[in-house]
Parts: sequence; structure tokens; C-alpha cells
Amino acid sequence: MSFTPLNTPSKALAIELGEIITQAGIYSPRSQQVYIGPSEVGQECTRKLAYKLLDWDKVNESSGGNWAAQVGVAIHSHLEAIFAKFPDRFEVESKVKIRANLSGTVDLYDKENGIVIDWKTTSPANVKEKRNSGASQQQIIQVMLYAYGKAQEGHDVKQVGLAFLPTGGQISDMFLELHPYDEQIAVGALQRLDNVYELLSTVDVEKSPTMWAVIPAVPSRNCNYCPYFRPFSADLSVACNGDTEAK
Repeated sequence: MSFTPLNTPSKALAIELGEIITQAGIYSPRSQQVYIGPSEVGQECTRKLAYKLLDWDKVNESSGGNWAAQVGVAIHSHLEAIFAKFPDRFEVESKVKIRANLSGTVDLYDKENGIVIDWKTTSPANVKEKRNSGASQQQIIQVMLYAYGKAQEGHDVKQVGLAFLPTGGQISDMFLELHPYDEQIAVGALQRLDNVYELLSTVDVEKSPTMWAVIPAVPSRNCNYCPYFRPFSADLSVACNGDTEAK
């Protein structure tokens, strides 16, 4: 059997198949979320959080339809089916209300040990990085908020866990990071969110677009992946210039 090179017909089909997958990702419920979710509350960059809270136009939408997110959803569904077979020990994909207009889904709750676990699918290289440097503050806040929601329901939550699952290699490469449940981390994150709401009501960037400048940003190498980023943007009401200088 000879190898078929990527000729024009096969390339055209690959593009067509990729476009179908891309559109499925763009119009999935997760990507169409308007209200802020627990995964975003701990966002370090206040300006990015402000854009999200105001449902600002996204100028840097991924043309790939967020393939990584689609892979994550598929793995979550697979894990849900696995752990649903042990209802006496685990709760899977349980909805929690953290407070008004803020809710989420707990991937896995270990009832026996009182542990709220959040699955994080990522590359093997990033699993290794997390093993060395640990979860981000944003990720820790997210799972603490889930735990806060479970605790509000009367569950005995003792710990939270972030399970980093490699999208390649072996499941034994998984890294599980555990933290004692700390209600104050969740309460502090909610207070910061309220402070951002208050700031936005004070500066009113919709009426005074130049006031975007007073909302602090935290430029980083991740700016390229921000939906509100445009390199060298001179108008923050259109897009943030991130780690580049306005021109």
C-alpha cells in the first residue's frame, strides 16, 4: 500500500471536515456563555474580566473553534460515564449555585473523603509544568468556588483537587494537586468580583470609552490568546493592546 500525499482533493476534504468541527466548537453552549463562570472569577487581569462582565465584542476569536475545549468536553463526558458507576462514592457533574447569577458544575465530588475535584485536560508538557510549578491562582479559585457551592448545600468539604490529565501518554502521568478547602479564598474572590462591578459602575466605560485606561491590565505571554486582544491597539474601547505598545 502506497502513501497518499496531501493532494488537492484530500486537502479540500480536510479543510471541509475541519470547518464542520470548528463551527461545532464556536456554537457550543460553553463557547456561547455570556454570564461569567467560576473559571473566570479568579482571572488575574482585571481589564479582561471587565470586558467579559460587559459582554464586550471579541476581536480575537480563535479561528480553530477551540479544539482543545472540544477535546476537554469529550474527555469530561467519558469520565462522567466511568465514575457514574460508583454512585455510593462519587457525585458526577453536579450543579452548584455559588450565589445569585453565579453557578457551576462540579466535575467530581468524592463523598467518602469530602473532596471536590476539577478535571483539567492539557498537553503532557503542561502536566509536567504543573507538577513542577503547581496550579495557577485562577484554577485554585475556580475549584474553591465549586467547593464553596457544595458546602453551601450542606456537604462536608475537606479538600479540593485539580486533576491535570494528559491528552497523550498514559493516565498514570496524571497530576493531582490537593489543597485544604479554604472558604475565605472563595469569599475573597467574590468580594473582588463585586469590586470590579463597582468600578465599572463608577467609571462607566460605555459612556466614556477613554476610562478603559483606568481599569488595570496584567500583560503576559498569554495575551495572544485573549479574545479582547489586538496588538498595538490605540483604542481600549475596541481592544486591549496587552503586552504591546499602542500605536
